[in-house]
Amino acid sequence: ALVSTQSTGMQIVNGEVEPSDSECVMPGEEENVTPQDNDNESLKGIPEFWLTIFKNTEILSEMCMPHDEPILESLQDIQVSFPPAPSMGFVLEFLFAENEYFEDRVLTKSYEMKSEPDDFDPVAFDGPEIVGSTGCTINWKKGKNVTQKVVKKKQRMRGGKGQTRIIQKTIKENSFFNFFSPPQMPAEDDMVDEELEALLTTDFEIGQYIRERIIPKAVWYFTNEVADIESDLDDVDSEDDASSTSDYDDDLEQNENIVANETVTDVQKEECKQQ
Repeated sequence: ALVSTQSTGMQIVNGEVEPSDSECVMPGEEENVTPQDNDNESLKGIPEFWLTIFKNTEILSEMCMPHDEPILESLQDIQVSFPPAPSMGFVLEFLFAENEYFEDRVLTKSYEMKSEPDDFDPVAFDGPEIVGSTGCTINWKKGKNVTQKVVKKKQRMRGGKGQTRIIQKTIKENSFFNFFSPPQMPAEDDMVDEELEALLTTDFEIGQYIRERIIPKAVWYFTNEVADIESDLDDVDSEDDASSTSDYDDDLEQNENIVANETVTDVQKEECKQQ
């Protein structure tokens, strides 16, 4: 069975649970916050929570087309699950409310990882890496598939004298939901062209980004404060590092002075003996 990392965040976002007043206050800001009345008691949850995150995140906003937005309004949560050991990898689970576009309530994207050095280049081993991904089949309702579009074009009839006919052709449409139909990994012996390699690399990067950044810091991405908060955290880390370095330098200088003084004393003693 998969081990899932779930929280009450989904319940709060979807209005199933209302946070208490104390839960709405950031640590350290208790004295600066005054209670406010809710002007709209009928408003539950946080509307368009995940859609807003998509719009605020560059890597996701580039994937999200206008025709995706009505569907993403029904996105209730994104969770990550891990297979039991010794298997490696993770599964992204996108949980949707009932909607007019597809029958599914959960869409998944699985990533396979390996943590073994390459036999031909063991020195280049840099920890676990994604080696493949698998999407899922989306059961689209009739006429609602946003990953496809029908185009009409004129075609000259064979044997006809200038006669044409209208034909319809279904082509792929840009959409975030193409994320669930990733490019296939080639066999080990097959060559990978640059275009396929770029597509696979991008797919792996997006999966890791959602897992490591979007899911654990969803609120920061919703408020669009992630850059400022992470910058502040980096500044704190830099100050701590600088303080540690300064303490180290002070200790080093003190030790050097002690050694120098001991050396001078030894020299003076030796000179006295010679006299």
